[in-house]
Amino acid sequence: MKIHYIEQRLPEWFNLRKLKLTASNAQAIGNNGKGLDTYITEIMAEYFSKAPKESFTNEHIERGIELEELARETYEIECGYATEQVGFIEMNEYVGCSPDGLVGDDGIIEIKCLNDIAHYKIIRDGKKEIDSKYYWQCQMLLLVSERKWVDLIFFNPNFDKNIIKFRIEPEKEYQDKLKIGIETGINKIKEQLL
Repeated sequence: MKIHYIEQRLPEWFNLRKLKLTASNAQAIGNNGKGLDTYITEIMAEYFSKAPKESFTNEHIERGIELEELARETYEIECGYATEQVGFIEMNEYVGCSPDGLVGDDGIIEIKCLNDIAHYKIIRDGKKEIDSKYYWQCQMLLLVSERKWVDLIFFNPNFDKNIIKFRIEPEKEYQDKLKIGIETGINKIKEQLL
């Protein structure tokens, strides 16, 4: 495992992620089906294309980028943890992740800045409202980083309860599925590199 201390979303960061299975697509990797095939096709098209990476964005992504630093600061104050920002963690030449921060020697912070309705549902209904893709992402962050827990943070400054924290630890069922999906994904990448 190798940690790269660079700023995320810069050209160097995109280069590090090239040809790699990443935690943002952990659900497709873990389910090891058509979603993984589609994801591998995207990875390979980006790798072979001479054009700059096409940047996908939407209002949710922009909101997350805009609020991430405030969310991190709020977490540090309210939860009493210092965080360290990193750009990318490589598990190997084909697998990596970009956590929103490292916490001490054992933890990770992953930040989600949801809209008002989604944030309220988390306040009202708790863990059962967490989108499964976020849970898969946290499991892959743990697998790649070899850390013991992720604090999955939901942040929305429009509420008195502006930060909601869920501590997620490795779960064997998810980790085993991710390992199988990663092996499948790496084999598909290697086949298409020949």
